[in-house]
Amino acid sequence: MPNIKFLFEELLKETTDDTTAINLLKEIEAILAIESNSNTDDSITDVLLSQGVAINPKLAAQCFTDYLRTHRFMLGTYQCVLQLINQGIKPVQILYAGTGPFATIVLPLLYLFSEDEISITTIEINSNSYTAANLLIRKLKKEKYFDSTLLTDAITYSPDREFDIIISETMDKALTREPQLAIFSNLINYLSPTGQLIPECIKVDLVASSIYLEKDVPYYCFDDKETRLVNHKHRQFIDNVISADRHFFETQTLIPNQSLFLKTVKTSQITENLNELIFTTELVVFDDVVLLEDDSTLTKKYICYSFTAMDKGKEFDVHYLNNDSPRIALTPKN
Repeated sequence: MPNIKFLFEELLKETTDDTTAINLLKEIEAILAIESNSNTDDSITDVLLSQGVAINPKLAAQCFTDYLRTHRFMLGTYQCVLQLINQGIKPVQILYAGTGPFATIVLPLLYLFSEDEISITTIEINSNSYTAANLLIRKLKKEKYFDSTLLTDAITYSPDREFDIIISETMDKALTREPQLAIFSNLINYLSPTGQLIPECIKVDLVASSIYLEKDVPYYCFDDKETRLVNHKHRQFIDNVISADRHFFETQTLIPNQSLFLKTVKTSQITENLNELIFTTELVVFDDVVLLEDDSTLTKKYICYSFTAMDKGKEFDVHYLNNDSPRIALTPKN
């Protein structure tokens, strides 16, 4: 069996290109499938929340194979931990909300740092994912890295201390469906003054498009630069509608079952042949570690509005709907 520590070391080198990263993750995936011994194929029930959905263990496990997404989150988290340790913080206190069945994002840390350098607290609301992740940790004999593993709701979790890094990758494209914003809106209260959110920023832009002239990417996109170049020719940028970073979560209040007004956007300058509005998503995981449009299922385009003759040129109010079907919504003004 390949040495998993060596695979993680190779994966997180700054010189590792995307093709190499994908091949390394496939090797790691094969090891995890053996080690976990989890029954994720039998667990297909989502957990419905007041502010979104916690995806089922089977789908969460499949997220591992969104390889550039997995690589970027592992790499960004590793670099963030390394930076904090170099600043003299030890152990780095990590809170990981939404582990899925593999606790994917923190796995490299268990091999590349010592037990006195990091201390991890995990939160998972799906009992099947929680059980599978804990089983994997025990099989890997890495329990000492974990301060606690909790079966609870990250939206309402209320610890009695602060953390240096708070990780949550509980989102879908254009901040639809899953409760990423609700989770970070709560957990920001427990981030240390010098702490770091992972991802660092979630950016959603509004663009006008002639959608039928655009190219679509495969389900797993893997850095499809050609598609981005083709689609850019059929688009017109309108505005950034949200940049969800530390400042956003510290200054905005998300209230359950209420909408948060983001801004008003103008469409008066849109070219006549562009008849759809779409959201595009980009993530800053940490520093210069990013996921661009079509690098991942998280950053695929999302069609949000089709113009009628009456709508063209109107202003639109943009809200974030913080309910059981979270999303960014556009409403034309009269």
